[in-house]
Amino acid sequence: MPENPDAFPIQDLREKLLKPARDIRSILRWGYPKFATIRFVAEHSRLSVEERHILTRVIMPPDKVISRIKKKVSCDEISNRDLLLDGYNVLLSVDSLLKNELMWFCDDGYIRDTRYYFSKSSQAEDIEEALDSVLEFLSEASPKSVTFLLDSQISRSGELAGFIRRKLEENGIPGEAHTSKTADFDLKTEGGNPEKNLIVATSDGIIIDSVLQVLDIPACLMEKKGIEPIRLY
Repeated sequence: MPENPDAFPIQDLREKLLKPARDIRSILRWGYPKFATIRFVAEHSRLSVEERHILTRVIMPPDKVISRIKKKVSCDEISNRDLLLDGYNVLLSVDSLLKNELMWFCDDGYIRDTRYYFSKSSQAEDIEEALDSVLEFLSEASPKSVTFLLDSQISRSGELAGFIRRKLEENGIPGEAHTSKTADFDLKTEGGNPEKNLIVATSDGIIIDSVLQVLDIPACLMEKKGIEPIRLY
């Protein structure tokens, strides 16, 4: 993984976080709450806000690890299946990958970046390359249908949905793109309905906990490109 010039060299950052990560996992096995545990260990280890953010994204309680891994669908198992994409989650994660941001293998088996999402609206304006990468993967994977769901509260989501619809048609991928004021709720409701048998593409833990089957598209792209994520163990 390329180094982030604005942070520690990756190996130094990884080495700094290894012991706190082990300590947090040990405490979590006793049933202590995640966020309080991370705060306690981070203060003891004198970690920065950014380093705490990484540990929060990467480390999961044991029960979450087991339940989420069971839901994960392999990259080569989506042929002739209906996919529902958590649009901004997937596109911004792939955008991070293409921009050589740090990509972490998390305890629950999913790949996550550690960019802050407070400026999601501005980040979402420059994700055409990420969309092209996702569509290339989907074209090769041959799903039955693909639906992108976008949060309408993010600026210009309607324009992006229209752009995605055109790109789907250009690539010969059967699918749609919609906006919603309740995108997360819709993802959980649709993905949690056994009659619809949808695969939801996301790395959002709250959504993963509510749906039945999950695809990790950034992990699929990294596997294809031979890129290894950073692992804290």
